[in-house]
Amino acid sequence: MKERIICAAIKIVETGKVFYGHRHDQCLNSLNGELSWTMNRQEISKVKKVQGFVTTEGRFVDRKEGLKIALENDQVIDKTQNRGNDLYSEDLY
Repeated sequence: MKERIICAAIKIVETGKVFYGHRHDQCLNSLNGELSWTMNRQEISKVKKVQGFVTTEGRFVDRKEGLKIALENDQVIDKTQNRGNDLYSEDLY
């Protein structure tokens, strides 16, 4: 079976921890909630993050690679809505 996109995700660059969700705002809310135990808002805002997706192989991919995978698997619901070279969760569901 070909690798497919399964959900939105945000990865913390420094630690590699990945937060999953239906949309990226849900991932961000989870990330902020967890980090708020040990950091204030200013510190959290400085944490380097990458928005992307998780695949059926369990891999985190950025928005560019996500678009490539989604197009190869006919997962993009409206190919006339061009958002550049990045995939957004709204493109999938």
